[in-house]
Amino acid sequence: MVTRVNGFSGMDIDSMVKSMMATKNLRLDRLNQDKQVLQWQRESYREISSKLYDFRINKLADKYGAPSAMNANKSIVSGNTTAVKAEARASATMAEMKVSVEKLAVAKTLETPGLGQGVSSTTTLASLDGVDLSSLSAVERAEYNAKKFDITINNVSFKDKFTGATSISSLISVINSDAQADVVASYDEATGKLSFASKSGGADGKVDIRTPSGSNSIIALFSKKTSIETKGAGNVTQDKTLADLKTLLDGKAPEPGAAAKTYSFSINGEKFEFKDTTSIESMVKEINDNTKAKVTASFDQGKLSFVTNGGDEINLGGKSYEFLALFKGAVPFKEGTNALESLKDKDGNEIPGSDAIVKVNGQAINNIRTNTFTINGVQLTLQEETLKNGVDNPVIIKNQTDPDKALETIKGFIDDYNKLIQSLNSTIRETKYSDFRPLTDENKKEMKESEILAWTEKSKSGLLKNNDIIKSVLSDMRSEITKVLGPLSAMGITTGSYSENGKLIIKDEAKLRGIISTNPQAVIDVFQGPVAAPNDGLFDKLADKATTAIQRISERSGTNRFTTDITSTFSAENPMGRQLKEYNSRISTMQRNISTTENRYYKQFAAMEKAMTQLQSQSSSLLAKLG
Repeated sequence: MVTRVNGFSGMDIDSMVKSMMATKNLRLDRLNQDKQVLQWQRESYREISSKLYDFRINKLADKYGAPSAMNANKSIVSGNTTAVKAEARASATMAEMKVSVEKLAVAKTLETPGLGQGVSSTTTLASLDGVDLSSLSAVERAEYNAKKFDITINNVSFKDKFTGATSISSLISVINSDAQADVVASYDEATGKLSFASKSGGADGKVDIRTPSGSNSIIALFSKKTSIETKGAGNVTQDKTLADLKTLLDGKAPEPGAAAKTYSFSINGEKFEFKDTTSIESMVKEINDNTKAKVTASFDQGKLSFVTNGGDEINLGGKSYEFLALFKGAVPFKEGTNALESLKDKDGNEIPGSDAIVKVNGQAINNIRTNTFTINGVQLTLQEETLKNGVDNPVIIKNQTDPDKALETIKGFIDDYNKLIQSLNSTIRETKYSDFRPLTDENKKEMKESEILAWTEKSKSGLLKNNDIIKSVLSDMRSEITKVLGPLSAMGITTGSYSENGKLIIKDEAKLRGIISTNPQAVIDVFQGPVAAPNDGLFDKLADKATTAIQRISERSGTNRFTTDITSTFSAENPMGRQLKEYNSRISTMQRNISTTENRYYKQFAAMEKAMTQLQSQSSSLLAKLG
């Protein structure tokens, strides 16, 4: 480190060094200013991308592009208004319908007997299995989680998807997200029942649940157990010890000098501990002698079994999985088949699926698999039977045109479109103040806060002036508007003057309302696309142009293409990202060079000060001798 001295010569060395470094520091300031301008420009791109994404997704796709947004038809329900819900589609005819419901559609459903109340959907499979994962060591936890809970539903395998750490809600979510499984899984906290209902519905609905051989049963976890039987350790007599069972299980004798093993578990809350030297006979006796456990244990032909003895069910806890593994694990039902005795309805049978029996205007409608279907352009949702005790109280449905919703949609679209193009046009026409470079820290020291804000505002102005991407998307969107200007004019919609840069105006609202009422499909064809080409509407065309612009902005500046967040991070691999890296590298190099040069100057001045001090001392000494 250089010692900086304003020395004995009386010279202001700091000022002199600062003056000598001024040119180099000026270059560094300009480099930092260029970097700041690039960062601001990048942030401006992100704001534009955010606006385009919001317009494309939140407005065109989700809000205005939804089928219901342009629907000018409305169903009026009378008669038995609680039995059927009716929602007219854009294609609805004006035919009046009398709907009679003799029987609702029933989806084929299988459900477990249930665990009763008190088991929330956040409960893990390990907890249902009687294992507290938090009480296990990391090694024991990994060992337990290696125990998979696999299941196959309608020939779709969920292998290696579920472990002891999986919650009931996660289990439901994973199953329901797989469309090929074709079921809706649900869990009822009030009854503790796990259910599977066919998505296909009706008489053809299928729910085929299987647990692969060698896997642990998810189904058994949701069923109260009054008896447990293990798969069996083979031809083993009851005088064998638990260590003997472990040797059979592993296929090899324990390592010489290996520590003795203790098996700990609980039965209905009663804790048991058995050393591996304990015989099977002694273990069975100790369990049966404990009346609080409320089970009777038995051992026959290599199989260990438990049966309730005064209790409602058998709950194993602790590390019971490790203990039962000595006997090859528990068998809750016949493996590899669909005869899962725990998957039944309340009467002990599978709940079959059946089609709805419904008539419209006296005509039976066939193959109604679910309680929601569409006829005459009206979506009907069957909610209850209209035929009760031999008396039919039908639902009367009449359709009528209601232009208000479609008109509101068009107005909203025009408003959002005009705001977007006004914002984009303002951006590319914004004045650029070339003389207002970003302020340095030194500049800011000499200015008031209000002056800094005013200066910075001008520094940021015009960063995307005449930007090619923005000009292109404005031109492209205006071109799409021009293509349908004829139909739009027929609806009373036109564009503003040239100076208004493509602004849309509803010139004749009464005319627009009239066309929506008399020919709603013509309006849908223009904005959302015809039935034969649903992606050819104006909304889709404008969305495509916005998508292209968002992609180009992302490729140039590294913005996130899938968010409206104006604080989202930038990716580095793009032209602007690489340019910023280059600025950072050059700034770092220049800062090192400036520091080195500055230190050299101070060293030189320090040496000069030292020499001048020595000269002054020698002169004083010589004068003293002469005097």
